[in-house]
Amino acid sequence: MGAQPLAQHIFDVEKRRAERDAVSIKAELHEPNEEAHEVLIGNLSPFGFMAISPVGYREGTLVRLQLPMIGEVNARIVWSLSDRIGAEFIRPFDVRGYRELLDAAPRRANG
Repeated sequence: MGAQPLAQHIFDVEKRRAERDAVSIKAELHEPNEEAHEVLIGNLSPFGFMAISPVGYREGTLVRLQLPMIGEVNARIVWSLSDRIGAEFIRPFDVRGYRELLDAAPRRANG
């Protein structure tokens, strides 16, 4: 997560543009011109996502996420902590496609 204190990061996350939906979606993630690897999306909105990734990323890294029913979307890593990453989409995707994806995706129970 870099030099930003955890408390400040949590505060910043709470100021998101849209609430995220808890999901459990397997997707492919990669940097441009790099090999893709599987990640598990834990929460998602048309503006960004949080995922568990076996590959670490630095803040600011541009990535491509291959989502079921949506296709490939470009994103920028906003934070990274252990095996979790948070990213914002470069362009939010359309709400109709997002709703179709959520309707087809397994949901996580909010704890």
